[in-house]
Amino acid sequence: MYWLESERLLLRRWESADLDDFCRLTGDAEVMRWVGDGTTLDRADTAVWIKRANANVARWGFGTHAVLKRDDRSVIGWAGLIHSEQASAADSAEIIYALRPDCWGRGYATELAAALLAWAWQYSDLVRIVATVDPANAASLALMTKLGFSHEGDGLDEDGLPESRFAIHRPASLAG
Repeated sequence: MYWLESERLLLRRWESADLDDFCRLTGDAEVMRWVGDGTTLDRADTAVWIKRANANVARWGFGTHAVLKRDDRSVIGWAGLIHSEQASAADSAEIIYALRPDCWGRGYATELAAALLAWAWQYSDLVRIVATVDPANAASLALMTKLGFSHEGDGLDEDGLPESRFAIHRPASLAG
């Protein structure tokens, strides 16, 4: 049932019953500030996101998943590995994540991102994981460094907004 498990978190495919929880996340300006162009999503757009996320998981074996707290199974965010403009090669993916504000500063993002990297190196043929971070998001910038990502430069994203670009490669000890 769970795609990925860590000490305090569970990741699973989105279920139709998750729509209200996901809408609370995608409709929260504080959460969405760091996502895309910062625009909140309505219910219809969020439902489309769930459908696309699950289709990507079916196609690639990875994608955007619901993040649940292990102790009470509540949905606290989303996370995953995706093919994107920044990671369009078959052997690369972009790491994405967002959590409810009441879950910030508790180490969940570190736990989540570390588990996603471990999964990528153990269960996939991915050799490169990228991340794009708003330069004003100090917590995510620090997380990239903590996890061993290399800063590859700064630029503008597809919406013309500033972004810092990071990448990490499959450790040589795990190379096939």
